[in-house]
This record gives sequence, C-alpha cells and structure tokens, in this order.
Amino acid sequence: MRHAVRSFLETLRLDRARVDDVVLAVGEAAGNAIEHAYRGADGSVRLHAKACDGRIVIEVRDRGRWRLEGDPERGRGLGIMRALVDRVLIESTHDGTNVRLEVAL
Repeated sequence: MRHAVRSFLETLRLDRARVDDVVLAVGEAAGNAIEHAYRGADGSVRLHAKACDGRIVIEVRDRGRWRLEGDPERGRGLGIMRALVDRVLIESTHDGTNVRLEVAL
C-alpha cells in the first residue's frame, strides 16, 4: 500500500519530504484499520487516491467493527496523521470506517 501511494505521489512531483509525510500518514491509517477493525479476524483495507481541485485526497476504508482494546502505550496514530497532512476526516458507520486524508498541491 505504501509503495502504491509513494508511486502515485511521485507522479504529482511533490517534494520528497511531503511524499514521505503522506506515505507515513497513510500507513498510520491502514495500521489503525488493521488493529482496530480486524483484531483477530480476517478483513480487508481499501485505498483510493486522487488528485483534483488543487488537492490530493486519499481514503483508507475498512469494513470492520471498531475495537478499543489494545496496547495502552499506543494510540498516537490519529495525532500523527493530523500533524502530517492538511486535513483528516473520519467517518465510522456500522459498515466500517473511512479515513480521508487531504493534502494541498
């Protein structure tokens, strides 16, 4: 997933540091989906990325159920995402969670 995002971002000619930031934010979103939506169960995480209207929009989606149990020393992923991209939107429903990351071009 990270490789695909990096390749996409490099086609947009972003500077290397910005590419690294966005790839890290996407990795955090995917890691959260795996840890909190599918702990101990099979599942999938979907990625959709596009550039339009002067911004990059990347969505990471799962179809799992949110689980809070986990290591109490962790839990910094959302803060990391917010520090690395311009906007983070999270929508959780009974059908899963969608994390939308936005970055200005």
